Amino acid sequence: YLPKSHSRWASWLSPSNLVFGTKVQSNEIVDSIVSKIVLYFDAAEKAANDVITMLKEKGFSKPNENHVMQQLPNDGKVPLFLMNVAVKILLHGTKCTTPTKNTMRVTEHEKKVSCVEPLFHLDARRLREQKFQVEPIESFGAWGYSDSYFVLNFRRDGTKFVSMKGMRYSISGKEIPGLVNFIEQELQVDITPNSITLPPVPELNGVPDSDLTPEEFSQIACTINNDRNRISNNIVDRARHGTGHTQHDMFNLRSGSIKIRLPDVVVWPKNEEELSSIISIATQRNWCVIPFGGGTNVTHANHCPEKVTDTRRMISVDMKLMNQILWVNEEDGLAHVEAGITGLHLIEQMNKRGFTIGHEPDSYEFSTLGGWIATKASGMKQNKYGNIEDIVKEVRVVGAKFNLAQEHKLNKVSFGRVSTGVDLKSLMLGSEGCLGIIASAVIKIWPIAETKQFESVLLPNFDAGIKFIKELSKMRSMKPASARLLDNDQFRLGQALKEAPSKLESLRQVASKSLGDYFGNFNGKSVVCATITFEGSCSEVKLQRKNVQKLAVNHGGLLAGPKVGKAGYDLTFAIAYLRDFAMNYAILGESFETFVPWSKLTQVVMATKK
Repeated sequence: YLPKSHSRWASWLSPSNLVFGTKVQSNEIVDSIVSKIVLYFDAAEKAANDVITMLKEKGFSKPNENHVMQQLPNDGKVPLFLMNVAVKILLHGTKCTTPTKNTMRVTEHEKKVSCVEPLFHLDARRLREQKFQVEPIESFGAWGYSDSYFVLNFRRDGTKFVSMKGMRYSISGKEIPGLVNFIEQELQVDITPNSITLPPVPELNGVPDSDLTPEEFSQIACTINNDRNRISNNIVDRARHGTGHTQHDMFNLRSGSIKIRLPDVVVWPKNEEELSSIISIATQRNWCVIPFGGGTNVTHANHCPEKVTDTRRMISVDMKLMNQILWVNEEDGLAHVEAGITGLHLIEQMNKRGFTIGHEPDSYEFSTLGGWIATKASGMKQNKYGNIEDIVKEVRVVGAKFNLAQEHKLNKVSFGRVSTGVDLKSLMLGSEGCLGIIASAVIKIWPIAETKQFESVLLPNFDAGIKFIKELSKMRSMKPASARLLDNDQFRLGQALKEAPSKLESLRQVASKSLGDYFGNFNGKSVVCATITFEGSCSEVKLQRKNVQKLAVNHGGLLAGPKVGKAGYDLTFAIAYLRDFAMNYAILGESFETFVPWSKLTQVVMATKK
């Protein structure tokens, strides 16, 4: 799109694709986006050129990059990083690789040595090799990893599709052709790049400064051995630790309009001793301490009370550096783990030892063990392993006046169930940090299951789906590890999130639909899907599968296969990313979880949809 008119910028964007004279099929939307980009390029280059000319007129024959940058206008009309690139281009030219058959027509100017690094000239193999070597960075103002998010794309013929950036998930890097059409039809909206409402990276304006004095800041720093890398009153850190992941929080961050009170400082202890020191000084100075795990809550639990209610200093204690496995007792199936460890790290570490923790909430990649206990969390495989209250045996808690723990004369053991007074574990479950900060916990662990399999069941309608799941829940020890019922809306959303099928897959889908129409009343606007996960011994899973198949037939259902079951299970982890993609285009959506009695389930679902 750019080489002829803006060759130097095109070289910066992607030198490996710099082929002059190539005819590119265009369309109205692409032309509109390119025009906007070009306006920014032109404005950046003009601003840089004006400053360079002005400096030369004043006698600076060879102005350097820093000198030019200091004189550039910072009015927000042109992104500063683009003006920086413009300065590099004008002073040094663009940096190109050795000409190949695809880049033979590079101009003489572009062969000059330059310090402009190309923007998208990336070695995909090197990135794949580094996938698990680089510490992942979370997004700010959005769910998940900063390298993983949905983007809107266009084919050369102008048709829209969505893809997911990054390489972390099964759908990453694949074309998803049906999602945009599904959203547009369901909500009667038009999704185009021109309709983006909120910026992906917000600028936080008008956020009050921290109330903490330099002296108070230094006092807190002393508790962590004056490590200034583990204490911050930066606005972004304070904003992240003063919010969770509700739609309301994300909208405020994305719009740059934060009207809630934020913590005055964020501090990262790395052991129980430092944690005790932080709480001790906070108690002495009458400061409020708010524990922070993964920040995935959807209850405004990290919001600070307004000053009219509470005038104390607000100290956010981020627990993520307290992430060690302290010991493992394989014989008793126990592990003592620090509370700041994320679910993903804990699962990986236990798997290396041949064990599983059995707890897998939707947020497990980012949420922490301490957060699970403090919020009384439930996981997707609770049928087999239980909820967090069934998995945790003991906790260690750092409080305002003393530390609480169940002491043992023997090492690496846990009594679990005792009758000697108040049960500390039960006291802390769901406490949300009100009674102290959970420093570590002893949890159950299980040997990794012999086999893990997926299945899915199509059912004619939501009522049939509820009856099927309810009957499945009565199977006691024969229950699958996980069973989820996707209503028709969510099932069709799941279908829309599928990658473009191959010709063979398309034929299979047509055949499956024909069979569904033939054998049952599977209307596209009413059909629902139950996704099933099995874990256990081969004989156990085989028996569970037989029972599921029998139940499916009894309720007029059809087995849809493991691939659909796995996709439905994985859909859970994409929902929050999808919410933030929709927010780009002024579409608001939210997910939440609650426990409902069977007798009230249909009523609650219908009322929620209404």
